[in-house]
Amino acid sequence: MDGVGERPVAERVRTVLARGASGTVGAGMLRRPLRSARVRDDGIVVLVVDVGGAAREVGDVARVAAPGASATVEIVDIVCTGRCRGAAPRPSFSLDGRPAPCGGRGREYDDECAVARGIVTLSGIVTASSPARRRRLVAADGGDHDGSGDVGSLRLSELQPLEITYVGADGVHVVPRSDLAAAGVDPIAVDEQAWLRRLSADRGLAARLALRAGRQIAGTEPCLAGIDRYGIDVNIGSVHSGFRELVRVAFPQVCDDSDDVHRVLAELSR
Repeated sequence: MDGVGERPVAERVRTVLARGASGTVGAGMLRRPLRSARVRDDGIVVLVVDVGGAAREVGDVARVAAPGASATVEIVDIVCTGRCRGAAPRPSFSLDGRPAPCGGRGREYDDECAVARGIVTLSGIVTASSPARRRRLVAADGGDHDGSGDVGSLRLSELQPLEITYVGADGVHVVPRSDLAAAGVDPIAVDEQAWLRRLSADRGLAARLALRAGRQIAGTEPCLAGIDRYGIDVNIGSVHSGFRELVRVAFPQVCDDSDDVHRVLAELSR
């Protein structure tokens, strides 16, 4: 897996949760798709879990982890670089735990377009679980109302994380719960998919950034592979072999909004 450069790991984890990357929730032999997750200020992680697919007669216990049960959440930090298409009407992040289609053609991610930076794992105790009743939640996560007035297969579960890790190319990072609760969401990386889609319209940007980083680009096809408020990643792949190098181009300043990003990129690509 390609690295993402240096930035606070707790912020990276909270941003991955905030943008709704694909993942699963497991409790013993039970595994369910994760629709979304958010971190409260007290460090409790609120999960929207899809418990569909189980027969109603087996009862609610078999459909979702009950309060007091231990559970593990796994979320892949993955992004589509946009090489598989020029534009897309929606992000490539899967919100229901299934492999995300790539390029709007029904294909799954492949090595030509996807960059997986790491895996977020949350292990802890389920402190509460209840049907998701809010229409706002249904609209956001694609659920349907059933005859009882609940939100069909979606449930809200609260997880008290006892262990939080981020596994990447540079090793395993353990994130304290207090650090995750205190971390902010990267305002650029949370919309990383949209940024890569927009920036890929400038076909020479990746090459200019690679040259800025001191790399030779003859015989290569540089492409943008990631962006956050601290810098941008350029994937330099050889045309004639499978060799790839991921180059981190650090921003001269931390970017807080889109204006900062455009200004910094204009300076770096001169």
